[in-house]
Amino acid sequence: MKYITIVLLLFPALYLLSYAKYEWKNNKLPAIGSVILAIAAVVFPAVMLFIR
Repeated sequence: MKYITIVLLLFPALYLLSYAKYEWKNNKLPAIGSVILAIAAVVFPAVMLFIR
């Protein structure tokens, strides 16, 4: 069940990463921020699921 939750968390992260890819051509700072946010949105809940 934990793995299904992690897979479901990847969908919003993929959306953020596609935005970052689009934005990379025009403005790099929001793209970098989106990548950091996408990583945090996946890693933090995954770590909480497995530590708890």
